[in-house]
Parts: sequence; structure tokens; C-alpha cells
Amino acid sequence: MRFLNKIVFINTADKSLRYAEVNLDGNVHFIGTQGVGKSTLLRAILFFYNADTQKLGIPREKKNYNEYYFPYQNSYIIYEVQTETGKFCVLTFKSQGRVAFRLFDSGYDKSYFIDNEGKAFETWDKIREVLGKVDSTRIISSYEEYRNILYGNNKGLSSEFRKYALIESKQYQNIPRTIA
Repeated sequence: MRFLNKIVFINTADKSLRYAEVNLDGNVHFIGTQGVGKSTLLRAILFFYNADTQKLGIPREKKNYNEYYFPYQNSYIIYEVQTETGKFCVLTFKSQGRVAFRLFDSGYDKSYFIDNEGKAFETWDKIREVLGKVDSTRIISSYEEYRNILYGNNKGLSSEFRKYALIESKQYQNIPRTIA
């Protein structure tokens, strides 16, 4: 079984969240007073499954998803996925004004993104250098392509992406709608 195992926030949430790791590897219950990040976390999880910034329940008078979650060049949300054989990560970041994705064959490790002084790396080149020989994909800038990879709609996709599917389905469109 494949499932979302962890979510990591780096320099995100309207500049207020420098670093946070949340394990999602079982039953999770969110409680807390207003303004502690429950909705921020839930919207980020929803975005992982539907990759649609318009259907996250963000009121129009508030900042949009891209502005709120990715205020800096080195703002990242990393999703760690557990598979039958190990883990992989989905790195989300802002590229050319919208969210883009990279997938890499490794579980999450803080040292891939944060230097010894506690600062997030500014560029993918530095992250790739730290990742070393871990396989990673090219930038995925289309939400539809990301959903096709995540839900295993392999038609027209390179075979390198098959290992990143949660399920295999050509008719997955109702899954993100149901989650939303």
C-alpha cells in the first residue's frame, strides 16, 4: 500500500513557518486554537492529492495558494510517500509564478534542504549536490501531468514516472474531486 507518510514545510505559510515536519503515518487528529495552522496543513495535504490551487477553500480576500505557501525562492513543501519497497518524495516549490514539482527516490532528510546554520538552500543545484546520486525527475510544471503521474495514468508519460504512482488508473479524475 502506498500512502502519504509525512509533510515538511520550509519557509512557507505567509513567511511565518520556517520549518515544520508532520508525520501522517497513521490516524491523525488536528486540534488547536484559531491560527495555529490546522487549515494551512489541511490545504497543503489537499493540494498533494488534487494539484489545483483553485479548489482549496481559500477565500478570495486572502492570499492565493502560491503567494501564501511559497513567499520566497527557497520556500518548499516536501511530501514523503511510503511505498511497499521504500519511500520517495515530492518536492513542491514556486517556479515562474506557479507551483512546480520534482520527485526523488529517497525518504525525507532535513540535510537535503537545510544547511548547518539552519538556512534553507536557495537553489535546486545545491539540493541536488547534497542529494548526491539519488535519482530525481525533471521539473514538472503542469498540474495535469503531476496528477497523471500520481494516479498512474501512464499514457504519454515516460516510464521513469511509473514508480511514483499511488495507484494505476486512467480514470482517476473522481479521486481528487472526492477528496476535495
